[in-house]
Amino acid sequence: MAAIATADEKPRREPGQFRRLMRELRPFTRLQVLCLLLTVAQSIFGFLPPLILGDIVNKLQRGEPINTLLYLGYVVGFALGAGLLGYALGVATAMLGQRFLLATREKLYGHMQSLPIAYFDQNQAGKLISNVINDASTVQSLITGNLNTMVSDAVQLVLVLVILFTISPSLAGLTLIIAPLYVLNFRRFLAPLKETSESIRRTRDVMYGDMQEKLAGVQVVKGFGQERMEAKSFLGITRDLMGLNVRQGALGGGLWTIADALGGIGQGLVLYFGGLMCLRGELQAGTLVMFLMYSIGYIYGPVVRFLVVIDPIARTQAALHRIFRTLDTPATIGDAAGARPMPPIQGEVRFEDLWFEYEAGKPVLRGVDLAVEPGQMIALVGFSGSGKTTLVNLLMRHYDPTAGRILVDGVDLRETQLLSYRAQIGYVIQESILFNTSVLENIRYGRCSATVREVEEAAKAANIHDTIVALPEGYETKIGEDGVSLSVGEKQRLAIARALLADPKILILDEATSALDSQTEALLQEALDHLLEGRTSFVIAHRLSTIVKANRIVVMEQGEITEQGTHAELLDHDGVYARLYRQQFAVALEGTS
Repeated sequence: MAAIATADEKPRREPGQFRRLMRELRPFTRLQVLCLLLTVAQSIFGFLPPLILGDIVNKLQRGEPINTLLYLGYVVGFALGAGLLGYALGVATAMLGQRFLLATREKLYGHMQSLPIAYFDQNQAGKLISNVINDASTVQSLITGNLNTMVSDAVQLVLVLVILFTISPSLAGLTLIIAPLYVLNFRRFLAPLKETSESIRRTRDVMYGDMQEKLAGVQVVKGFGQERMEAKSFLGITRDLMGLNVRQGALGGGLWTIADALGGIGQGLVLYFGGLMCLRGELQAGTLVMFLMYSIGYIYGPVVRFLVVIDPIARTQAALHRIFRTLDTPATIGDAAGARPMPPIQGEVRFEDLWFEYEAGKPVLRGVDLAVEPGQMIALVGFSGSGKTTLVNLLMRHYDPTAGRILVDGVDLRETQLLSYRAQIGYVIQESILFNTSVLENIRYGRCSATVREVEEAAKAANIHDTIVALPEGYETKIGEDGVSLSVGEKQRLAIARALLADPKILILDEATSALDSQTEALLQEALDHLLEGRTSFVIAHRLSTIVKANRIVVMEQGEITEQGTHAELLDHDGVYARLYRQQFAVALEGTS
């Protein structure tokens, strides 16, 4: 089997990630160009106030008259223009960011839907949610915030250097003397900032994953009285996260403090030597004011912001790694080249010399051969780990065989279109999965186009209609996440109703009635006897009432079929089934007599 990437892999710093990001942004080229033009225009507008102030101070020093209204018009006009440009830039960057975010999340979630079951077995749901929500948002923040700032600062830095060297090359050189110290300061803090940022990300993912698991399994937590332990465990994780965030804040504060101090030293040097030049008549006071405003706001400020943005860039690089790793995970279970739609299924199923292994060299199924005629009910029995669930997972094509093949109506499942095949089969698993919506929508999930009457008929067949009608809002009642407002038996009957509504030609029941009481199971069994007529069904069950009515019982042991036949035939054979019967089914038989 192909290797499946996991969310715990340490991100690699791949230089091609940002080039790939640029390719992902190609559909939004017009918005990018608009944002770039607005950013440059806004940067240029920001240069004008120091020029005006410098001109005013110089004229005052020379005793020249000042047109107050004209300068006021300049200031108001530039402020209004900068405000309008800022508004337009904000709208444009918001549109760019949200469109990118929508496209990225849609692409990630859509690709996850195509990935094999093995991918979700090996990755915590909380970490996958973080990949779609947090990682995509991290990249969006860089695009709409940090990159705009970097472009604006780059434009301003180039222009201001030209202006400063034009005014006074000596003062401009003095201003840049501090730059090497900025670089040294940056190098000192870069590694610990990156390390702390990555530790925060990993700890946050652990927290999300743990919360998702424990909240989903809250009944188990409460059932074993582990509320305090789980609260203590969560507190431990959040304290670790708090410590890391405090460390990140301290590092960032140290970086800013030293950077500001260096900027102050640079400004002091410019003010001192510039003042001397003014006293010697080599520089006008207004020009010095303008020089200081440019050096403070457009050299030291951008340099500091360049340093600070390194951490978001590092976090974005890590987020891009996780996003692209997910998108690059191959959908190993999919349509082969030339795959055709599955014709209407008649129900003949054949497993031919079927081998399967989750890990190389450790086969779970060993040369399984089984032929099932349309309409037959096959009961799969065996001790835990014998391969029953693996066999039906292969029939559902959650996995492909390591060797051998599965034929449905003579068609190899690997040669047909996956969705057209799965649309014709039904599956009810042991832990019934329901969604946080109405009862009606949960049942209709089996066939979204079904009418309310068809939903009610399926519910009646599953012996759950009366229970639904008794709910506060009937079929429109919200059942809570995973059906928490329903009993286990009611959840299973809803899941069975959902499968029956789909009208599958092949029906798989994985211990679907194991949690029902005897009275409910008897009513449900009667409905299943009628509805399974004409369908091919595979049932994994521990209850004797389900097994004895099967056309054939298939006994599995260590990945092989060791026996098959009717209930009576296998008891006479006195093999594995007879032993299972004596250990597990005899009590059930006594309870039904």
